[in-house]
Amino acid sequence: MVSTPIGNLSDITLRAKEVLQLVDYIVCEDTRQTKKLLDRYSITNKKLVSLHEHSSQQKIEEIVEDLRNENNIAYASDSGTPNLSDPGGKLVELAYSSQIKISPIPGPSALAALISVAPFSCSNFKFIGFFPRKKGRASLVKQMSEAKSPVFFYESPKRVRKTLLYLYENLNNKKVLVGRELTKIYEEVKVLDLSRFNEDNIIEVPEKGEFVLAVFK
Repeated sequence: MVSTPIGNLSDITLRAKEVLQLVDYIVCEDTRQTKKLLDRYSITNKKLVSLHEHSSQQKIEEIVEDLRNENNIAYASDSGTPNLSDPGGKLVELAYSSQIKISPIPGPSALAALISVAPFSCSNFKFIGFFPRKKGRASLVKQMSEAKSPVFFYESPKRVRKTLLYLYENLNNKKVLVGRELTKIYEEVKVLDLSRFNEDNIIEVPEKGEFVLAVFK
């Protein structure tokens, strides 16, 4: 399970490069994204197999069968550490149940990157993946209002303004740490105080790039 850069391609580890060069083939969310990384480091003639959230169970089983037949396979998410809100978890689950050795190749993570610049203690925190669209959203916000520890989550650029508005309307006793485009040219990290937030502030949040956020006191 190979961690890949979350934006800046220079963030790849030496070990990750070595593994990507040596495996028989690479399973990835988006072959186009992974090819950009491989081209950057002159890793050529490497077979890429797509595995995304809509891939069939049969495809996962075929990959695991290749592992049983002693193929060495790397899984790389589009960006960051596998199994954090990506389809890599399904592959790990079946491989584990098939008693196949799984090795983590650690590296970048948008979650860890934001934690490293958080202006509050992260010795204890909660990560919820992507913020829920509807089901469970109200109960989650209630938990956030009572939580003493920060709550981290991912959000898409298309939904980030709606989510911030929802938090403002239901959770205005908290603050939100916003990380956008971490490690990239337009990297931005800022704190929004929901008690002083209003609808006019929403347009100041660009609907572009990858977001990771944290609600804290």
